[in-house]
Amino acid sequence: MKRLVILLIISVLLNCENTKSPVQPKIGEEFTIEYGQEITIPEEGITLRFNDVLTDSRCPQGVSCIWLGNAEIVIELNDTKANLNTLLEPNQVRFSEYKVQFLSLKPYPKHDVELENKDYFAKLLISKN
Repeated sequence: MKRLVILLIISVLLNCENTKSPVQPKIGEEFTIEYGQEITIPEEGITLRFNDVLTDSRCPQGVSCIWLGNAEIVIELNDTKANLNTLLEPNQVRFSEYKVQFLSLKPYPKHDVELENKDYFAKLLISKN
């Protein structure tokens, strides 16, 4: 009986490994996408992927800096790549009839905390031109 309970618990834990629902963005609504994640908007024929975090020089929390700093990411919309920035230009890009705006990047850097690309998620907005 004890073995059966242990096997049942293990089975439940393995099946609950990743129950997060996929992002379902809509044109004109802000959404958050994780590093490496790909989203689709089937009714628009759009596939967007958060490919890379090239730099994150934003001034860490708890530190005094001369400038705010900038983070730069790479997105891909229907096989076309673009770099977007938090502070510098460009912070938006046009793809055919669509515009993608880069609104923010989280988490915000903290002093003495090393972030990996997998830790990031970006807030974006896709709209029609």
